[in-house]
Amino acid sequence: MRSKWMGTLLASMLLASAVQAAEVQGKADVPFENGFFSKGPDTKLRQQGIAAAKANAWNRYTATFNPARMKSYKLVQKDILANIDDFIIDYSILDEGVNKDTQLFSIAIRANINEAALDARLNTAGNGPASASSGQMFSFVFVARETATLKSFDDRKTSINMDESALNAKKSGGISGGGASVAESQTSMTKTTTGGSTLRQADDRTYRVRSGADVDVALTETLTGNGFEVVGYPDVYSNCGGPAPDLLNKEFSASDDMTPGSRSAAIASARSCEVKYFSVGTLDIGLSDVDPVTGNKRVYVSVRSQVWDISSKLPRRVASVGPIQYAGLGPDAEVASRNALRLAATSSAKTMVDQLNSKGAH
Repeated sequence: MRSKWMGTLLASMLLASAVQAAEVQGKADVPFENGFFSKGPDTKLRQQGIAAAKANAWNRYTATFNPARMKSYKLVQKDILANIDDFIIDYSILDEGVNKDTQLFSIAIRANINEAALDARLNTAGNGPASASSGQMFSFVFVARETATLKSFDDRKTSINMDESALNAKKSGGISGGGASVAESQTSMTKTTTGGSTLRQADDRTYRVRSGADVDVALTETLTGNGFEVVGYPDVYSNCGGPAPDLLNKEFSASDDMTPGSRSAAIASARSCEVKYFSVGTLDIGLSDVDPVTGNKRVYVSVRSQVWDISSKLPRRVASVGPIQYAGLGPDAEVASRNALRLAATSSAKTMVDQLNSKGAH
């Protein structure tokens, strides 16, 4: 029991650190002159190599940005590069070597990126909602669910056969002696046409809604860290009305979205509570398998979400995410699914903030 608890704690700690920091490898080749050193690179050359490898790691990291995040990054790129050590927490040297034939000093490092510091800097770029409109109220309905029942249908096939036949007749005549004779011959031809259709019916799936506490915490941490005032939907319902949370869960158990009436009512109640941004999302939990690298249990979660600006009469969709899949690891399926849910929720919230900032940066 103790070892299982320690494994759960370790997996949670690793996930928490992974959310705040990212590991990226970088490498560089720095030319040198023959006779520049005797046994190995001197301090100056090694520093040049490390600086070049850091820059390479940073470029690899920023290459993973979504378009909205890249747009915000471009506004402050020069400032970040001038203070790169504020965003690369530390590094470790993986390999280094000297090739005297090519006159190159090669070095490979693993760099740790301070994503929290980067997020804070990006939120001050431009005039995005998360920067210029700090303190805006944000509410959401995110539902974590797993498959309860799945009915699959066999393909239904219809075949059609059609036969056509044609008869040709030939007649020939002649006179032999004192009489006449007639000979007839017949040829026939048959043509067959086949066809048909195949009907495929989509699977009939129902969901079981599970506790969304981990999702709510992850979303709230990310949104509040980016300047929003988060208001839980249960508080919106209690103070301003709208569909009950249990009703929304019931609708999401049968469909990928709430009904139009429930959506309109939820938005109207949030607006009356002075909420500016309202978001709806689903996180679908897949079956567990075994990660081939670590041997731990692995669970994938598919996330899909949208954000509306509801400050005016007609809601305006200002951000959307997914569907995107995220994998969580853990000593058992339960821990793996919770880690995957937290990772998916955090990443989804970051993408939404990136898009909100991008739209306000014009």
